[in-house]
Formats: sequence, C-alpha cells, structure tokens
Amino acid sequence: MRCTLLIPLLAAISLVHAEDKPDLPIVDLSDQKDRQTVIAAGTVETYQGHPTTTLLADGKTLLCVWCINHGGAAGPMARSEDGGVTWSRVDELMPPGFKTHQNCPSIYRMTDPAGKERIWVFSAAKDNRKGPGMPSIMSEDAGKTWKEMPPLGFPCVMTFSSMVRLKDGSYLGLYHKGPGGADKAPL
Repeated sequence: MRCTLLIPLLAAISLVHAEDKPDLPIVDLSDQKDRQTVIAAGTVETYQGHPTTTLLADGKTLLCVWCINHGGAAGPMARSEDGGVTWSRVDELMPPGFKTHQNCPSIYRMTDPAGKERIWVFSAAKDNRKGPGMPSIMSEDAGKTWKEMPPLGFPCVMTFSSMVRLKDGSYLGLYHKGPGGADKAPL
C-alpha cells in the first residue's frame, strides 16, 4: 500500500514541477536587419564582442562598452542619444589606462544614498590578467568625462555580470571566479 501511494505522489510532484516553468517572452531580431545597428563591425582578424549597455536617466541616452577579441582588452565605448538608432564612438574620452583593462567590461548606472548618479565600468583585471582584480572607471557627468578608479581587488574570471540595487540603496554585484581567481572549474 505504501508503494501504491508513493507512485501517485511522485507523479503529482513531477507534474507540478514540469508545469512550473517561467513564461518568458523570446525576442529574436536576428532576421530583422532593418532593426539592427552595427556599432563596431569586426573583421576576420578582430573580434569585437561582449557588449554591455546602460540606459541613462533621460530614457534615451545609451552607453555601450565592449572588448577587443574574446575576453581581450577593453577600450572601446559608444554613445547613442536617440535610443540606439545612431551611435558615436567616444573612445577618446576614456582614461589612458582603460585600454589595459581585460575581459568583458560591464557598465552600470548607479545612484548613491545621497542621490548622486554615476556611471561605472568594471573589468576583470589589468594588464595581461596578472594585475589587480576588478579595475574600474567612473563618470559623474553622464559619461562626458571619465576617471580611473582604484581596483576593487576581487580576483575574477569575469567582472560583474549583474548588478542589483537593494531596498536599502546598496548594490549587490554578482561575478564568477574559479579557485584563486583562476579561469577553471569550479566557477
């Protein structure tokens, strides 16, 4: 009798689990070339990838950062003031040291407890990934000027892939690293 009751119970649990999946919309623009804007076309020799963007408070200005080659040097940045329809490269605004940042820069608009808004760009490491972990640059004027900030010192494979503002106004940044900051399992 126990066996008979257990089987229907397990079946009910698996049905609930199978039906309890996220109902997420999927947006695929890969075939809609008229809706795509190329900011930096790669070449056979140069891969431009891992872009991240942030939307500024005006609801139409976007900033985008990326790295050259897979997980390579940071440095490029572009700005759009029309919601992403047109873009201008603003690499010349970056501090000289930003080109020494490595691996997938991530950009975030963050507001401090006093209400001051800043734009932060975090990278995984400096120089050839032997430098201090998580270097960053910061802007206090909506991306018009930038300054190098001290590295956070967190050894990592990749910098913050997500940043969430908590109820108390502080931020939670999530990143991944292997043992000792190495790019190996377990990450």
